[in-house]
Amino acid sequence: MNSNMYMISFGIVEIIFSQIPGFDQLWWLSIVAAVMSFTYSTIGLGLGIGKVIENRGVRGSLTGIIVGTVTQTEKVWRTMQALGDIAFAYSYSLILVEIQV
Repeated sequence: MNSNMYMISFGIVEIIFSQIPGFDQLWWLSIVAAVMSFTYSTIGLGLGIGKVIENRGVRGSLTGIIVGTVTQTEKVWRTMQALGDIAFAYSYSLILVEIQV
């Protein structure tokens, strides 16, 4: 999938937003974004808990179902890679906080 169009669109939106005078003074925008993020997380957690209650237990595993030629070892490896990516990206969130302040 080619993502050039998304990157170009994002760049154009950034250029447009950078022209808004006093955009850096929109402190309430951070609060709205934090509330939205918390709300989405709460909805996801609630749906997950609801599904566990509906199924009367967790019906899954780390290796999941059989998908083509992907082995269980590859699934576990990819899961660990994804967790590593999240941990790596988390360290940059501190930089974003410093930029906002």
